[in-house]
Amino acid sequence: MFAIDTIFENGRFQTMDTGRPYVSKVGVYDGRIIAVDDELEGMQARHHVDLQGRYACPGFNDVHLHFSLLGANLNQVDLRKQTTSTIAELYRKIQEACAQAPEGEWVLGWGFDQFSLGAFPDRARLDEISAGHPVLVLHLSNHAAVINTEAFRRGGYEHPDDIDQPDLVIKEQGKATGLVKDKMCFMFNGLANRVSERTLLHQLELAAQYTLSYGITSFSDAGTGTDRNWEGIGQTPYDIGLFQAAYERGMIHQRGTLMPYFSALHDLGQLAGDISDGFGLDLGIRTGFGGDLLDIGPFKIILDGAFSSLSAYLNEPYLGSANNCGVFSWDPEDFIRQVAKLHRQGWRMAVHAIGDRAINIALDAIENAQRLYPRRDVRHRLEHCGLADDATVERVIRDGVIPNPQGSFMYNNGDAYVRLLGEERAGRTYRMGSFVHRGAIIPGSTDAPCAPLAPMISIEGMVTRATESGYVLGTNEQLSLDEALRAYTFGSAYASHKEAVLGTIERGKYADIAVLDTDPHDVPPEALHEVTVAQTIIGGEVRYDHNSH
Repeated sequence: MFAIDTIFENGRFQTMDTGRPYVSKVGVYDGRIIAVDDELEGMQARHHVDLQGRYACPGFNDVHLHFSLLGANLNQVDLRKQTTSTIAELYRKIQEACAQAPEGEWVLGWGFDQFSLGAFPDRARLDEISAGHPVLVLHLSNHAAVINTEAFRRGGYEHPDDIDQPDLVIKEQGKATGLVKDKMCFMFNGLANRVSERTLLHQLELAAQYTLSYGITSFSDAGTGTDRNWEGIGQTPYDIGLFQAAYERGMIHQRGTLMPYFSALHDLGQLAGDISDGFGLDLGIRTGFGGDLLDIGPFKIILDGAFSSLSAYLNEPYLGSANNCGVFSWDPEDFIRQVAKLHRQGWRMAVHAIGDRAINIALDAIENAQRLYPRRDVRHRLEHCGLADDATVERVIRDGVIPNPQGSFMYNNGDAYVRLLGEERAGRTYRMGSFVHRGAIIPGSTDAPCAPLAPMISIEGMVTRATESGYVLGTNEQLSLDEALRAYTFGSAYASHKEAVLGTIERGKYADIAVLDTDPHDVPPEALHEVTVAQTIIGGEVRYDHNSH
């Protein structure tokens, strides 16, 4: 008799299928779900897996993390506030790393938060402890870093105090503090991360193992690649090839979507009789190219910075900074032209827009592109969609744009939003309820390593919207637990144009499942971050088992 591959039984599967919300058995053949519950009657299976009554749901799908950067950070000095509570401790860790590093090599740290430390690190102090090494310590936002004088020299700046880019190289009393932002930060971070192919592949493997332990079965790398000068937010001009090599060697098992960063795109010349100025990847490769494990998604572009680095582009200034409305990274008219060109060529767009002013410029570009070159069901995306009033929320929904706010930011960064924006604007950051309760579909994501990777931390933020101090950032923006879980599963599949094969547990979908140690419905909302992953299943194969680690 014909036998299917596996039956996962004795589970409490929340399917995210509204027609059949829960099942207890799932049958898998050739990587896909072939039947559930009574549909399995009379079927034989080569393997049976008893979930012992545990809760399971479709695998978590993080549609905005920095996969390669996460792997790189796992090789660097951890300066997050969970591990580094004072500026003195940060300097001690960097000094120890400098003492151990081979002569002349870069020393890198990541994830510092000036608010928890009480101050930004300082170039002069880094010079004192660096023993001649170039040093770069990356801010938690990834939009700012502090570097020492040797790092400036490696970047071609012999006299940092003479640099005249006030938004990108911060000075005090005419002296460069070492704090660099946005484009300058990306340039130095790319310079510091020029490592061997072997190291790059190892970092991808580290990221794969780490994400598996959190039940993540699909991800989108939010900014793959750099230009030929290594400028961008990816790792190298060779990033897509590196991912392909990692998959071929069995280093990555999750389904990956690569979002080429704008700087990795380039002029292509005439593509057709009516396309005289093509722009993108060679041979016209664009959104949708690839297979069931690895494909090309939207291109990623950054319009502004982040709240915590005071560089998100706002309509009104930051509190206490009367002349600072943030940084816009483009000439608006040029940005609008570029979006129209890429939209015409079939690309989807994922635009980093955090400030309210940046968000509306992004929407101007999308509306112009759609007016010039109409396309159906495009689902361009606003990554973060950080600050929006009610009119902007309605505009996003009307335009069919996918907003992608991160619940992972609530606990870690929320108190800083209140401090920098005031209570009223802080209550309108990363709006979730306003979108979902108006019928929009939002995805789940973390922006890791800029925030903790664990989906349950992000889900808790979506449900409670509580900051570290206990302040709630807009009760009207809270989601129910089921709404948050649906965002991280079906919502993410929808945002990726993959709802036909991912996001629910039903016949025909990939058998990608996260098994949790506790049913999240059985714990208080403020304890959701304590729920851990027991197993991660991809294509019907158990790729992570907590008991084996």
